[in-house]
Amino acid sequence: MKAIILAAGLGTRFKSDKPKVLHEMLGKPMIWYVLRYLKASNIVDIGVVASHKKEQIMDYLKDENVSFFEQSNPKGGTADALMAGKSFFEDMTDYVFVVNGDTPLVKEDTIKGMQRFLHMVEEYEHKTIGALVLSSFLPDPTGYGRIVKNPQGDVIKIVEEKEATYDQKQINEVNAGVYMFYVPYLLEAFKHLKPSEKTNELYITDIIEIMANQGITCRSFMASEITEIFGVNDRWELSFAESVIKMRLLESFARAGVSLHSPESIYIEPDVVIEKDAEIFPNTVLKGNTHIKKSSKIMNGSYIENSSIGEDTTILPMSYIKDSIIEDDCTIGPMCHIRDNSHVGKKSHIGNFVELKNAKLKEQVYAKHLSYLGDIEIGEKTNIGAGVVIANFDGKHKHKTHIGKKVFIGSNALIIAPRNIEDKAFIAGGSVITRDIPKKALAVERSELRILENKSKIED
Repeated sequence: MKAIILAAGLGTRFKSDKPKVLHEMLGKPMIWYVLRYLKASNIVDIGVVASHKKEQIMDYLKDENVSFFEQSNPKGGTADALMAGKSFFEDMTDYVFVVNGDTPLVKEDTIKGMQRFLHMVEEYEHKTIGALVLSSFLPDPTGYGRIVKNPQGDVIKIVEEKEATYDQKQINEVNAGVYMFYVPYLLEAFKHLKPSEKTNELYITDIIEIMANQGITCRSFMASEITEIFGVNDRWELSFAESVIKMRLLESFARAGVSLHSPESIYIEPDVVIEKDAEIFPNTVLKGNTHIKKSSKIMNGSYIENSSIGEDTTILPMSYIKDSIIEDDCTIGPMCHIRDNSHVGKKSHIGNFVELKNAKLKEQVYAKHLSYLGDIEIGEKTNIGAGVVIANFDGKHKHKTHIGKKVFIGSNALIIAPRNIEDKAFIAGGSVITRDIPKKALAVERSELRILENKSKIED
């Protein structure tokens, strides 16, 4: 089976300069989700029909191994868009799966169920269905095309609400805009399509009535969840779809052994990996290729992007970690900032208001308060006191500092990079270090305190 995604719509209700299908949910464009559920259903031969700003869509999908087709008239209607991709499937004697690019909520199990249904009809009823339409029952079907059936339960037409009679508007089985068409019957139906008298567009829904009039059986298939049929026509519907996808993702984590506290407040993107017995607390954001290993805790309000968090590690509230690695048994935060390919070794403690930038820390490094550590390597069991600053930038270039193992750096020390501080050196608090410090040396740099009595200018 092949699939063709219709992504040529103008998306005027989005009021945007970019194509509708490229608007993001959880960090991924809508069309990404369509591709994922198609490929998860073992449909890998995929075509995309584009028109409005097609170059942007083609650029995004350049590594997805899909075929592209152009609808010359983006106002030509859904059937016109499908016909624009006819060369993709016209030689088939199988079914083609047709879906709109703004239908991101369909589940792969539903597609597999539709495929099984077709096989069962062929095996037990000995007939080939012309079209299988995904549908659902809505308590309020307003705005959706109604599925009209004959007494035998076959679909004979799909009527848009604006063209429906009073009786047809009482039907609450609605069209999801997802179809499986038997290609030989589809090609024949193309020959009989006529533009709408109201809009001059060609509609896919008219194909159903054409097939039914030719005596071809069409059926509907019920979506497993009502949300699957929802399309995305504006930014509010985009927000709703994003919420549905997020809750599905969170449910999959919870059922795999992850504890989620107040899940409605948690934001997690699809590429995130979370292992069992991890705990995610409220208002957490996990983005990109982030990996949370087992038994770790990500506390309230933390932001983690493209980073790995080791086993049994605790990220305390309001911490920011990006493009970095935190190893096992660490305590990070609260309110720390780790970025730019930093690497924190096992059993290290990085505390409040500490910033790491391109910092490589070995095991059991402690930096618990108010420090900036940039472009630095720090050996194991080194202690960084409160207020320590690595001055790594001279106004033109960044410079690197190397600190050995079991070094003690006192509070408010300022280290002017590039520096090499060897193992077991001791730097007294408040010192400004402008030279390399040898192994086991004590470094003290302080000007003499001067007290000038009665020189204060503060008035009584």
